[in-house]
Amino acid sequence: MLGRMTPRLSLQTELAERTLELVRISSLTGNEGAIADRVQGMLEAVPSLRVRRKGHCVLGDLGQGHPHLILAGHLDTVPDQGGPSPAQQGDEIVGLGSSDMKSGLAVMLVLAQSNAPRSVRLSLIFYDGEEGPISGNGLGPLLDSEPDLAKADLALLLEPTNNLIELGCQGTMHARVSIRGVAAHSARPWMGRNAIHLALPLLTRVAGLPLREVRMGEAVYREVLNVTLIEGGRSRNVLPDRATLNLNFRFAPDRTIENAEAYVRALCPETAEVEIVDAALAAPPRLDALLVQQFVTHVGGEIRGKQGWTDVAQFAARGVPAINFGPGLPELAHRKDERVPMGNVLKSYEVLESFLEQMGR
Repeated sequence: MLGRMTPRLSLQTELAERTLELVRISSLTGNEGAIADRVQGMLEAVPSLRVRRKGHCVLGDLGQGHPHLILAGHLDTVPDQGGPSPAQQGDEIVGLGSSDMKSGLAVMLVLAQSNAPRSVRLSLIFYDGEEGPISGNGLGPLLDSEPDLAKADLALLLEPTNNLIELGCQGTMHARVSIRGVAAHSARPWMGRNAIHLALPLLTRVAGLPLREVRMGEAVYREVLNVTLIEGGRSRNVLPDRATLNLNFRFAPDRTIENAEAYVRALCPETAEVEIVDAALAAPPRLDALLVQQFVTHVGGEIRGKQGWTDVAQFAARGVPAINFGPGLPELAHRKDERVPMGNVLKSYEVLESFLEQMGR
């Protein structure tokens, strides 16, 4: 069990400065070049750290020993919603990406820059494309090109968890559902078929779906399906001949992608056109691996399932035990008022620093 931590003001200041610096670098998905350059530069300034760059992914290795621990985090953010400019306000850093997940990246960088002698191997992975479709995610190709990483004993994703351990993750699927109608003058609707009106039964069905709660050991996953985009119509005085919806299904780890697709298709009208445009595997919780058990004991406190998709799933698919653990606040991810308390960032750093020391004994 981790004991009470003593505040380290100089370290907290360093973490705050690093977090704010990263938040100030725009890194919308697909535009991670500038932040990858900055991260690469900081890592290359660290003695003994072996640095490699592949596209917008940056990999740093420290130590040669065993066990092998990976810390990983994505460089990109969702689009800006017009929130506050990056700044430090009291004990918080505010701005896009502060919780999801540049505060976690700051922890990784400061850990690397401490360059403490280690008898374990530490790999730091900074990758692109997490917030977009899985086809553009840089982690998978990086892991495939570096097979040694798939032999790691534990991967920690510094996703926002409020410094709680979140096991596994949900799967995610996006389906484009098109419903056809017949165009007509809006003054003579009986001459056509309004595609938006025809979509109403599906909208009602999705809005009325009950929450499906799945418990797997100590982890609980709440399965949800939402309409996240809808479009239709060509003109204000013409009945729309087509309505298109995006269904986003966040499914529990007890479903395969095939099962999730069958569920989504069964909800849609038989006459609808359904195209699965993006799908990523879920990951079940892992508590069987020794290093996972040691980290859970080291951190203590509440354990829960990850409500959302993370790259824990990509590590799990390659046989690497993985956990979500990071300083950000998950309930503020993708919000206009995103921020992170610096006390969280300091605690995350100290947990990981002490765990590395424990592994190296």
